[in-house]
Amino acid sequence: MTATPERERPRLDHDPRLIPFYPLLYVGWADGVLDEAEVRLIRASIEEAGIGVAPIARWLDPGDPPDASELLELLSEIRRLAAGGAEPERRSLADLGLRIAVAAGRDPTEEGRDALLRLEEALGFGGAAGVASILPAERPVADLPEIRSAFAVDAMARYLDGEQHLMRARVRELMSKEPFTRPAPESGREYRELVLECCRVLADEGLGRLAGPVEFGGADDPAAFVACFETLGYGDLSVLTKFGVQFGLFGGSIFQLGSERHHERYLERVGSLDLPGGFAMTETGHGSNVADLVTTATFDPESGEFVIDTPGIRGRKDYIGNAAAHGRMMTVFAQLETAGERHGVHAFLVPIRDESGEPAAGVTIEDCGDKIGLRGVDNGRLSFDQVRIPRDHLLDRFASVSAEGAYSSPIASQGRRFFTMLGTLVGGRVAV
Repeated sequence: MTATPERERPRLDHDPRLIPFYPLLYVGWADGVLDEAEVRLIRASIEEAGIGVAPIARWLDPGDPPDASELLELLSEIRRLAAGGAEPERRSLADLGLRIAVAAGRDPTEEGRDALLRLEEALGFGGAAGVASILPAERPVADLPEIRSAFAVDAMARYLDGEQHLMRARVRELMSKEPFTRPAPESGREYRELVLECCRVLADEGLGRLAGPVEFGGADDPAAFVACFETLGYGDLSVLTKFGVQFGLFGGSIFQLGSERHHERYLERVGSLDLPGGFAMTETGHGSNVADLVTTATFDPESGEFVIDTPGIRGRKDYIGNAAAHGRMMTVFAQLETAGERHGVHAFLVPIRDESGEPAAGVTIEDCGDKIGLRGVDNGRLSFDQVRIPRDHLLDRFASVSAEGAYSSPIASQGRRFFTMLGTLVGGRVAV
């Protein structure tokens, strides 16, 4: 039997007029979320620009998306063209597309420019973040210290610490004192309490609020927060982890996904560690497959509440930092359901303990035990049995539910909405 040869995908450069669309096509497929409606928008824009879609017909087929090698080839072509012209302004993917087209000697028509700009606005993605994913910003290079006959330790430290040298020095100074210098206790329970004590010192110094808005007790300085987080990594990694969970993940999720009323109600208490909490996303049966989480949040219009429920052991929130001992509230990711319709994963603030430290009604908390190298972190498992929370505990920056149970969102596409919600949380991954 003769093997059937694989179909050869037409190359995009069959029609150089398509060059302005390269960045949008790359980011759209690289995210893996282009749906039928978005493909139709792209087709219409290309036709509006007076260009036939035949050369890229298979690049606009959601059933047969480009593979990784083809995307890498497209990315290389974009970067090659960008390197051949003036440095593009990092404003939007449309700007980048127009500039690389000019660099390639293909100045788009007025119709083509207008069509591309309208397309980017309609798709709802791009901006400076999209450009940065294609053309990462160059790292600034600090001035070299003055050369001396003897090795200048202070100058080298200043050079390595970069712009955040004062913050790094401040954190190192704190880590050189009690309670940070205390040996780790043999008892896991006592070790966890020591780590909590260290985090309270950091909170009292205002370091947990560095990235938050000034009007709610923060410093609006995410770069300083990341520098603090990095420097803690030279000490006890249990302290680093608990600091990141409390102030980066818990506080960050409220700041990035919540609205102003959530900021007013919670951010100052989170930053001061008056409200210990965590980030309950991972499930036993799903790991990092966030889109398919099975925990549900069903809206009950009669009571005006969401009902949080764990459908079986695979839906347990697993290895959640701050859950086993100290956390009182969690940002819980669950499938939002209202009026019999499911709208995808959303984030909810769910109390898990009362003020006395006892588990809240309907909440089951298990201790995951010691973790090698992170014995001071209180990882736990959470299960919810018909736990009721107020409607305003939905973090509603990107979606809301009315008192009558009507769902609304400024982002029509469920896939795009999901991507946008997760995209606001990448700061923690950058810090790691």
